[in-house]
Amino acid sequence: MNLLCLKSYFAEKMSGVSNIDMMEGETEFPEDILDDDDYSEMPELTESPKKTGVSEAKDTPNEAKEEIHETSGIVGEWEDILGSGRLRKKILIEGTGDKPDKSIRVRIHLKEFLYEDGDCIKDEELEMNVGEFELVQALDLILPLMRVGETCRIESESAFCYGEQGDGDRVPGNHKLYLEVELISARDLGPIRDLPDPDRPVIGNEKRLRGNYWFNRGDYSQAIQCYRKAAEFLYDENLDDQELELNFDRFLLPPASQRIIEDRVKTLNNMCQAQMKLKAWDSALVTVNQVLRIEVRNEKAIFRKGKIHKALGNVKESLAMMEKVLRIYPHNRLAQVEVKELTKKLKETTLKEQRMARKMLGLPEDPPPPPPQPLITKNEQIIRATLGAIVALTIAILVREISKLF
Repeated sequence: MNLLCLKSYFAEKMSGVSNIDMMEGETEFPEDILDDDDYSEMPELTESPKKTGVSEAKDTPNEAKEEIHETSGIVGEWEDILGSGRLRKKILIEGTGDKPDKSIRVRIHLKEFLYEDGDCIKDEELEMNVGEFELVQALDLILPLMRVGETCRIESESAFCYGEQGDGDRVPGNHKLYLEVELISARDLGPIRDLPDPDRPVIGNEKRLRGNYWFNRGDYSQAIQCYRKAAEFLYDENLDDQELELNFDRFLLPPASQRIIEDRVKTLNNMCQAQMKLKAWDSALVTVNQVLRIEVRNEKAIFRKGKIHKALGNVKESLAMMEKVLRIYPHNRLAQVEVKELTKKLKETTLKEQRMARKMLGLPEDPPPPPPQPLITKNEQIIRATLGAIVALTIAILVREISKLF
């Protein structure tokens, strides 16, 4: 997606000009691509909550553990960045500007090659924030060593690029990659909330889409980092208004604010799903609650909150969430299945608790069955019915005869 188009889109949004006719949908941000949740690998429902925060999966990427070595800056010589030969850098054109620190916004011209003397398989100019896990790790490691204006060649093991999975048909798995990077410019964004309005949502959605890329690759930790930073950029001052009822009043806000809040909801929903994939349940619960603060009727968020409680062993809370889904969206089949399963599980759990309580009190685990009722044969039923009819008929005759006397 072209960054200039994104800036143009948000500039028009901020000015209140409708862009539906002029843009023709070409620069519209794609809808949340994570609609289809696969919970087939969810753990079995437990009967008691797990201790969270101890065995919970880590939701941050593994950074390079090898120490980065100081470079000499000699043009034309390969330099071993990590001292292991896994990541090397060669300056092609010397730069004269400053070196970018973490979170500095840089514009780069990036080329990729499968072989040192091979054909270029990717050639693009783009912007990114240094050290924020947006693109391949090799760039996060090398860019802080470059000066603005510098062009360098990078030789990287697959671990710092596309790993075992590769990148579709373009880059095979476990393949060494050669990069050519020109550091065109670098700028300090300063405090995120002080950025002008067209820039914040552009950068935020750029990070969200890059998070979607890492999610679809199954790299959930890196996706979470992109989503987390995206949420910081997709901020609107109305979110801090304690008197504003976001579930309803946000539709009275300017269109630009509504769009930013909508994209923030998408980002948080995606981040929650990535955290669930890593079984980072406590983090996912915090994230999904942020979604529901903005959209109390958000179907995905309510359903996911129910799944989180289910994974934590909170049967009643999970059932309440699934029933809430069905009250608002009665045709949600996944919720129907969950309600049926959770209701059965809750009955079993309740019965087990009752048995344990009776056992602690020295009572039989199961209450004694009610005394059996005497059985009445069919013939006895016929005789009783006949006698009843005779008695009723006799009383009717007596009443009629007495009435004649008077």
